[in-house]
Amino acid sequence: MGLREILLKRLQGAGGAASVAGILAKQASQRIRSGGADIGGYAPLWANTAKITVGRGKRKREITHYRKGGQPLRDTGNLLQQMSSRLEAISNGCLLILKVVDYAIAQHKGFSTRGPNFIPFTRKAVKQHAEKKRTKRGKPSAAVYPVTQPDGLVVGKGVTVPARPILVMTQNSKREVARAIARALGAR
Repeated sequence: MGLREILLKRLQGAGGAASVAGILAKQASQRIRSGGADIGGYAPLWANTAKITVGRGKRKREITHYRKGGQPLRDTGNLLQQMSSRLEAISNGCLLILKVVDYAIAQHKGFSTRGPNFIPFTRKAVKQHAEKKRTKRGKPSAAVYPVTQPDGLVVGKGVTVPARPILVMTQNSKREVARAIARALGAR
């Protein structure tokens, strides 16, 4: 076993959050749980700020969206559950890799859509939309949006989702990784 393999084995350590690679997943999880507090906070969910009303006159009423009170990147828990990290040897060092679900990259950078977009107001509408979308192939049409108000809304012009950075190497993050590397290599 060469020096490179010995160093890699030490850096991989016992695994889990204590390993050098585990620190990346731990930092990303903490950032999501705190709503990005260490980087200035995430933009709130539109469902927490928007007032959605239906009807007119005496029949006018506000709709409570099923995501009202939710937290960005945490509603389903899927992002946190599927996150993992690993350490790989490359020709001139090591590479720390954070593995996340596909949509995490879009959330990290922020994105815009051209529309039309279906915005469900109830969990029932989410389920109906997902079932209809699985059976319908091709270009989205009115048939893809099976619910009627007040269960959902079709936004024709698209939506913009603000960036919610997940992995940002702040000075504190870099120091934590450096300390873990020093510990793994036996430095004091």
